[in-house]
Amino acid sequence: MNHFERRRDHIETLEDLWRKESIFLEEIFHKRNSLDVNDLMKFNHFVYLHCSSLVGNPSVRSQDPGRHLHESLTVYINSRLRHISNELETFTNDEELVTVYVCYWREFWKACEELDRACGYLNRNWVKREQFEGHAHIHEVYRMAMIRWKELVFSPIDSGLVTAITLLLKNNVRRSVLYQALQSIVELYANDHNQHVPVPKKIENVFTADVVRFYKSETLSEFQTIVYSKAYSDFKHFLKYACLAMPEIEKEGEFISFLKDNLDMELEQAIKKSLSGKEYIQAFMNMRRGPLERALRNHKKLLAVIDQVCTKAINGTNQQRDPIALLNIYCNELMIKNNLSEKAINDEFKRIIEVAYFLDDKDKFIYHYGRMLRIRQIKETSASDGNETTMISLMIAKFGFVATERLRKLLEEMDKSRDVSQDFQNHLNSKGIKLGFDFRLKLFENRERTDNFKLTLPWELQGTVEEFRSFFRKSHSLRKIVFNLEISSGEILCNLGQSTLIFEVSTLQMAILLLFNHQDRFTVNDLVDRTGSTIEAVQPVLDLWTKKKLLITNGEFVEVNMNFSSRKRRHNLNTVPTKSRKVDKKEDDLAEKRKFQTDAAVVRLMKKYKTLAHSQLIELVIEELKNLFTPKIVFIKDRIDALLEKDNPDFERFGNNEYRYVS
Repeated sequence: MNHFERRRDHIETLEDLWRKESIFLEEIFHKRNSLDVNDLMKFNHFVYLHCSSLVGNPSVRSQDPGRHLHESLTVYINSRLRHISNELETFTNDEELVTVYVCYWREFWKACEELDRACGYLNRNWVKREQFEGHAHIHEVYRMAMIRWKELVFSPIDSGLVTAITLLLKNNVRRSVLYQALQSIVELYANDHNQHVPVPKKIENVFTADVVRFYKSETLSEFQTIVYSKAYSDFKHFLKYACLAMPEIEKEGEFISFLKDNLDMELEQAIKKSLSGKEYIQAFMNMRRGPLERALRNHKKLLAVIDQVCTKAINGTNQQRDPIALLNIYCNELMIKNNLSEKAINDEFKRIIEVAYFLDDKDKFIYHYGRMLRIRQIKETSASDGNETTMISLMIAKFGFVATERLRKLLEEMDKSRDVSQDFQNHLNSKGIKLGFDFRLKLFENRERTDNFKLTLPWELQGTVEEFRSFFRKSHSLRKIVFNLEISSGEILCNLGQSTLIFEVSTLQMAILLLFNHQDRFTVNDLVDRTGSTIEAVQPVLDLWTKKKLLITNGEFVEVNMNFSSRKRRHNLNTVPTKSRKVDKKEDDLAEKRKFQTDAAVVRLMKKYKTLAHSQLIELVIEELKNLFTPKIVFIKDRIDALLEKDNPDFERFGNNEYRYVS
C-alpha cells in the first residue's frame, strides 16, 4: 500500500469515528439530552480511539488524529452558533433579546459541560501537548466553546445586549434573567483570549456601577440559596466564575460568615442526632467528604471554613458527650470486632484519625487510646494485632513520632512479652514445675502508678509470681517487673451443687472467691483484711454478687450460694468499676508533660531564631505543638515567664516586647 492509499485509509477511519461521535453530539446539542453513564463511556471510548488508534501508522503524525477531532468539534460548534447568532440579531425588543439570549446560553453551556467531560482524553493529552509546544491558540474543549460563543454570538450583539441589561435593570424587569445574562458574560470574559485584564476590571469597564452592584448582591443571594438548600450540583461551576468576578468571596466577609454560620448549625444538629461513635464520625465525614467539600476544593479559603467549623464543633465546651471518650470507645469497639473486613476496619480507622485531628487535645486522645490499648493487650480482647499496628501507623503519619512514642513502645513490649512468656514456660518445664492452671503473662513498660490499688495475692498465685520474679531478674536484670493487679483478670471454675460454672473475674474478684475454698463464710472486714484491699474496692463486688444471688448475706456474714444456678455456663463478673484517685493523677501527669513540651518548644525556637517578638514566639509555639495539643496563649505566656525566672535562663527579654537567645 502506497503513501496515498495509507493516507486515504487514515482519513476514512477518522471520518468513520467522527460519524459515530456526531450521534452523541446531536443528543447533547440538538435533542438536549444528558448522556447516561453507558453512553458517556462510549463517547469517551470513541474520543480515545480518535486520538490514539492511528499513532502507530508511520504516515501519520502523532498529533494529527487529535487535531482532526478538535477541528471537527470547532466546525460543529461554529455551525450551531451561527444559527443562534442569526436569530438573535433579529430581535429589537430589549426584554426578548435578553430572554432568548439566556435561554440559548443555558442550553449551550449545559451541552458544553457534557461535551467537555466526554473529551477528557483529548484535553489531557492532545491539547496539553499542543500547548506545551507553544500553540497558544489551542484550548480545551470547554474554553474553546466559550471563545466561539463570544466571537460568534456575543460580539455581534454586545452593545445591544449591554444596553438592554442596563435599561431593564433600571425598570426592575426580569431580574433573575438579567443575572443569568451577567453570569454568562462573566464566564465569557474569564475564558476569552485576553487574560491580561482581570475579570472585575472588564465588568467595570463595560457596565455601570448600578449593574455591577446588582451582580454582586445577586451573587451573594445565590450563594446563600445554594448553601441553605444544599443544592451543590452546580456550586463548583458557580463559584469558579463568581470568584473570578468577585475576589472578595474568598476573603473574610459576608460570604464566609454566612457559610460558617450555616455549617455550624448543620454540624451541630448532625452531632445531636448521632447516637454512637460511628454516627458521630459520620456527622463530620458528611461535611468533610460531601458534595460541598468537592465544590470548594479549588477555593482554599472557603474550604478552610469546613475545617474551622469541625474544629469549633469538636472542641465546644457545651457538648453532651466527651468527644475524646467517644472516639476511643468507638476505636475499642472496632478493635474487638472480628465481623468486619480488613478494608472496612481500616477505612473506619482513617475516618477516626481525620476527626481526631481537629481536637485541641490531641495528646489526650492519644494518651487515652494508649490506656485502652494496654487493657486490650492484657485482657487479650484485640481481634487482630495487625489492626492495632495499622491504627498506630495512621496515628504516626498524622500526629508525628513524638506524640505517638508511647504507643509504639506498647507494641514493642507486646512483641517482647511473647518471647518472655515462651522463655518462662521453658523455664518451668526445665525445672519440672506444673502450675495446675493457665498463667499467661503480658509484659509492658511500667509508666503508670499503681500505689493506690492494694491487693494481697491468694497463695495459689503467690508462688507462681515469685517464681516469675526470680526468672525475670536473671534474664532481665536491668528491668523492673511490676504486676498491674488492678486491670489483670482471669477465669475461674466454680463448683456449685450440681453445676460447674466459668466466671470471668478481675484479680481482686478471684482473690475473694478463692478465700471461700478455705472457709464457708466471712464478714466484710475479714474479706478486706485477707485480700489486703480496701472497703471501697471490696464492697461494690459483694453488692453486685449479692444482687446476682451468687452470694448470700445475713447482715453480718457473707457466704456463697451453693444453690446458685443459671442457664449460662460462662458469666462475666468483671464489670464492677474500681474506685481510685488514679484518673486525677493521670490528668496531673498530662498537665506536667504539657509544661515540659511547651518549655522545650520555646527554648528550641529561641535557639533557632535567636531573636523573636512576643507575638511571633506565641504563633511559632502553637504551630510547633499543634500535633500534640493546642496550648492557650495564657498558658504559653506563663511558661515563658517561668523559663525567664530560672537561675540560668536560655533567653532573656530584649526591648519592650522581644526575647533574645542567650548563647
